[in-house]
Amino acid sequence: MSIFYLIFIMLTAYFSFRYDGIEEYDSHKQHRFWLMCFYLICLTGFSYGLGGDKFVYMREFEEYPDTFTDVGDYVWLQLMLKGQMPLWTLLNLISRSVFHSFYALQLIQSAAINSAVCYVASKYTHRYFLFLLLYVFTLQYFIFNTEIMREGIALSFVLIGMEGWMSGKKWLYFVMLPIGLMFHVSALTALIFPIAQYLKASWKLLVIGILSSFAVWVLSDLLLGSVMMAVLGGMGAMVQKVLFYSLQASSIFGFLRSAITFLILPFIIMYSVMLNEKDEDKRRRMEHMIGYMVLLGILACSFAGFIRLYNYIRIYYLVLMATFVYELFWEKKHLIIRCTTLLVTSFLFLLQYFIHYETTNTYYYNFFYPYTCILDEDSSVFFREVAHEEAVDAQESDNNVREIN
Repeated sequence: MSIFYLIFIMLTAYFSFRYDGIEEYDSHKQHRFWLMCFYLICLTGFSYGLGGDKFVYMREFEEYPDTFTDVGDYVWLQLMLKGQMPLWTLLNLISRSVFHSFYALQLIQSAAINSAVCYVASKYTHRYFLFLLLYVFTLQYFIFNTEIMREGIALSFVLIGMEGWMSGKKWLYFVMLPIGLMFHVSALTALIFPIAQYLKASWKLLVIGILSSFAVWVLSDLLLGSVMMAVLGGMGAMVQKVLFYSLQASSIFGFLRSAITFLILPFIIMYSVMLNEKDEDKRRRMEHMIGYMVLLGILACSFAGFIRLYNYIRIYYLVLMATFVYELFWEKKHLIIRCTTLLVTSFLFLLQYFIHYETTNTYYYNFFYPYTCILDEDSSVFFREVAHEEAVDAQESDNNVREIN
């Protein structure tokens, strides 16, 4: 079944060679781009047991009632007991009662996140197909569609809202943000997006971001001590989740790696693309993106457990990276710095492929490869569930956990 991956790679690579160099509007380019977007929607929408966290969603789906009896009470219980937001619960209930199939849920989720991602990408780069290749090869496509499905669908609304803000339709941001929040609480991350417009992109901003993240990292134990003691009074499911992620810690070497991964390299890539952008409106928007990236980068570097919140800038990062990679072949200015940046970035992305799980003797990429489709519901894919449980157990028993006294 992995032939489906090969088809995508070959088609997208050909389209990249054929169309990515075209700057002006081209109907054929647009058609092929949205065709490949549809392909990605179907790829995960009709997958079977693809991913690790997917099995959790599959099990939970089977627990949902197949009728709309006492919907309000059920939504409330899901929120209190599992920390699941109302619209996610409603989407499960609808898929369960109307379609009686988890496949309907994952297809809806895949359509939402991938349509939003491709829409945003089409606004900021002409390198459509190179972006799609990066989207897949960095595994971000699989993460959004299989590992963080609730957060992924929330992100789909937030992306549209943030794009609305930058295009002058601020009302769209205020409509989409609450909808995203009703799918996953991580959408609150986008509350700082408007603040980012006041940050001027410069090397000074990067330095301030690094120093700020280091200061917060040093003081994080003290900060979390007072914050956690303040919220421990109500130990609901939502508070427990926040507590779990808050207690994840990192060493000085972990901080340095995070600073390189989430601040320094993204800044170099995004800033260099912004400097080469001739359209003033796009430049302004890119500067806004960079400011948002720095704010989320500070958070990701300071609190290891909140690295996943960085997902709310990753698409903008990958979009500008597509332009960065393309320009590498045509723009000779600062070539050594840009080549080094790309090599180190590629190396860091590649490392995740080699995360190993001893119980099943598998690697992280095995969550997504080989491809498994609904046409072949082979029970052997459940090795991914075992590997995922091993990963979760390792995380919960991780030595890098703070002790808040």
